[in-house]
Amino acid sequence: MAEKKAKYPKEFLEHIKLVTNKRAKVVIDHILQHGFITTDDLQTKYGYIHAPRAAMDVKDSGIPLETFKVISNISGRQIGAYRFGDITQIQTKRVAGRIAFSKKFKKELYDLSKGKCMICNGHFEERYLQVDHRVPYEVSGDIDVVRSVGGFMLLCG
Repeated sequence: MAEKKAKYPKEFLEHIKLVTNKRAKVVIDHILQHGFITTDDLQTKYGYIHAPRAAMDVKDSGIPLETFKVISNISGRQIGAYRFGDITQIQTKRVAGRIAFSKKFKKELYDLSKGKCMICNGHFEERYLQVDHRVPYEVSGDIDVVRSVGGFMLLCG
């Protein structure tokens, strides 16, 4: 399926240059060159078996993507494809994508929660708990410049 390549505003192009996540860069660069990327492209050209994760990396970087269907050149079946969505909806504070939490930050959360998972209320060693946003990342991104423990919680596997 051939799709007409779009012209993008200079500000948008400058912003996407700031994205450093490798999978996100692969998706972005392919879309810039070809107008869209398919799940077949992600698997056969780039070795990404879970295409939705690569697309989510782009979204986590604040760049809107839309999903549509195309016919696979390989299987002849309908598959997913991705292209930039409404670029006026770009979220400039999310360019880095997800950011790791420091051990000190996790320890502070652990002490505050007394080692409990916030969902099941079970007690766990610190290593078995993971930091999660109270408001889902997909909703808020990393908009807080200074991380406060009030915005996060610990969850078990």
